[in-house]
Amino acid sequence: MAVSEFSGLRIARIAPADLGAYKALRDEALRLHPDAFDADIESEQARPPESFIGRLGLGEPLGGSFLLGAWMDRQMVGMIGLERQSLQKLRHSAELNSMMVRPSHTGHGVGRMLMEACIAEARKAIGLEQIILRVSTSSSSAIRLYEHAGFKSCGIVPHALRLVDGPGQVRYFDKLTMVLML
Repeated sequence: MAVSEFSGLRIARIAPADLGAYKALRDEALRLHPDAFDADIESEQARPPESFIGRLGLGEPLGGSFLLGAWMDRQMVGMIGLERQSLQKLRHSAELNSMMVRPSHTGHGVGRMLMEACIAEARKAIGLEQIILRVSTSSSSAIRLYEHAGFKSCGIVPHALRLVDGPGQVRYFDKLTMVLML
């Protein structure tokens, strides 16, 4: 199901057959931007593509859990995910995750189109009222993208991520929590 097309770019839900491309792009994201993702490449590299099938939202009758991909021809150049909370008291909420655009395709509106498609798909979900995300405070372009989409800042978690680059080489990254009321 194509959500949007522009200059050869196609945005659609990721299907089980696309999980290999999703995993390759996700691994690239973890390598290039270790401060942007909670998962680390060392732990995730051996994970098989099929292990992400739950993120497709195939078993979510009310909607609100899915992965979207952006393709140029047959290459996945971007992705975004939404995962609806499973606990009853939190079912009105979903977490945005897995946002990535290949460096070769940044600056051309791919991220904006993925974000718009994600929000449009989220609005179709029954009973979903808000989307929450966490972004590194150092990711100013991502923060601008989220603000442009209507997300509002609601707090910073200091030292949310701890990266160890070597013996005695530790870096911390603060995370900004943002919310969009649907």
